[in-house]
Amino acid sequence: MLKKILIYTFFTITTILAILGLLFKLGILWKSPSYYNTESPKDYSDKIYGMDYHDSVIVKINPPYYYQADLNKGKVLIMGITHTVDPSDSQLTVLEKEWDKFKPTALLVEGRMGFLFKWFQDPVTKYGEGGKSKSLAHRDGVSFYTWEPDRETEIREMVSKFGAEKTALFYSLRPYFSSMRFGKPASPDAVMEENIRSRTDYNQLRGKISSIAQVDSIWKKDFPNEKDWRDYSDEYGWPEGYFTGMALYSNIIRDVHMLNIIDELTEKGERVFVTMGMSHAVRIQKAFGR
Repeated sequence: MLKKILIYTFFTITTILAILGLLFKLGILWKSPSYYNTESPKDYSDKIYGMDYHDSVIVKINPPYYYQADLNKGKVLIMGITHTVDPSDSQLTVLEKEWDKFKPTALLVEGRMGFLFKWFQDPVTKYGEGGKSKSLAHRDGVSFYTWEPDRETEIREMVSKFGAEKTALFYSLRPYFSSMRFGKPASPDAVMEENIRSRTDYNQLRGKISSIAQVDSIWKKDFPNEKDWRDYSDEYGWPEGYFTGMALYSNIIRDVHMLNIIDELTEKGERVFVTMGMSHAVRIQKAFGR
């Protein structure tokens, strides 16, 4: 009897794993894009435009902002999007049209997209333009990665410059401010509690921010002239003070890593399609002689 139960259990588990494997292969189930660790990173910080240039250009262009460049032995297409979670957004129509024309062999997406079950969740509603791009990569059998550095690397550099408490606060509030572009959540405190739990669960940040009361206290002390953080969106920039410098420095870390990935992939002859917020697309174009 025990032998039959073990055999039945073995075949059940094997069948479930086979089905899951097939669903992942078909792009019905998604896992997070892999990080891409470059072999010999270069310092591209001097290849990124400053905010003065960015501010003078961004007001003159309409999204999406995109361009191509021949690089090394390959090509790259940079697709800058005003972040959207609307599947009917016309920017995504342009994105798909340019994807089909470019015929990429590799995709780089912004962010660290997580699990998705495509039968029950819409990729764009869940993950924005990155979700749309990843859907196209699954459709065409194109390899994909996040262009973000791994969080530990980014945090290490941020802490060395700004300290652990400010960095923990920054990482807790950043996703909240970003999501406010699409509306205020029913329970801001519940969202922040989850951000504190998940976004500071790293060696150098763990325990530095531990409660909503602590967030409230620091916010009132360091940003006395700003509206409550619960009502703040990053759509029009960051609150006056150290957060602006932190956001800029974080973006430089991220953009430098992205440019290193592009350099390495194009050196291998890849056709690299990269999706990102429009501001990133404007600032990194210096690296492509624009």
